[in-house]
Amino acid sequence: MERFYPDEVKIDDKKYLEKSGLINLINNQQGNVTFLIDVKHLRVVHVRGSVLKYTGYSPAEYGDNILLKFMSLFVPEQRSFMSDFVTWILSIEKNVPFEYKSRQFISAWGMRFFHKDGRSIRCYINLIPIEFNNQNNPTLIMMSFQEVSHLVKGEDYCMRGIFGEDDKKVFVYYSNEDRTIDSEIISEREREVLQYISQGLDTKQIAAEMKISNNTVDNHRRNMLARTGTKDTTALIQLCRMLGVI
Repeated sequence: MERFYPDEVKIDDKKYLEKSGLINLINNQQGNVTFLIDVKHLRVVHVRGSVLKYTGYSPAEYGDNILLKFMSLFVPEQRSFMSDFVTWILSIEKNVPFEYKSRQFISAWGMRFFHKDGRSIRCYINLIPIEFNNQNNPTLIMMSFQEVSHLVKGEDYCMRGIFGEDDKKVFVYYSNEDRTIDSEIISEREREVLQYISQGLDTKQIAAEMKISNNTVDNHRRNMLARTGTKDTTALIQLCRMLGVI
């Protein structure tokens, strides 16, 4: 943190919470728990949504450091996820050209944490930077959590970062391989297949439209399911819409 944020960063909570655009953005995260976070100090300055409903713990049980408590709910093998997530983002920020940093969308899915009643819940994280320092590193972020247990399976998770507007740079991390690739979660050809699937076309119809074999269509479908960790084609479409891929 000292390396990426050498200067003191002061967050004026009231100023940001009085911004109508920001409040609308937070309010639009329906069904989610949303944190407004001072990045350098890893301090939650605002919480929106029912933390009690989402995790089973009341605000009083979280104490002063709600973020630390929330991180402790992750399953043991993923207990370091949040610190790994932040480290991953900052390592990408270090290598991304300055002009790409001001427009970014960060997400992760498939992580598991325990509800107070013992249930294991899979979540999707959406991270949107609100404010930046002189180096275009985010100083204030909006981080939303959403349950995706109905969409994702397996023991692994993915992290995805997209930077820039027209000429975008995309990075995807796969926990099962412990590696980051600098290309989209699905290829352009796979995206085309998925668009047809979302329109209700079956394998034979898609093959005819794309002038490829039925086996090739099915292979694209299987590869997308495996790469995203989604349960079925319906879940694949929903996740890719959440990511803005389709």
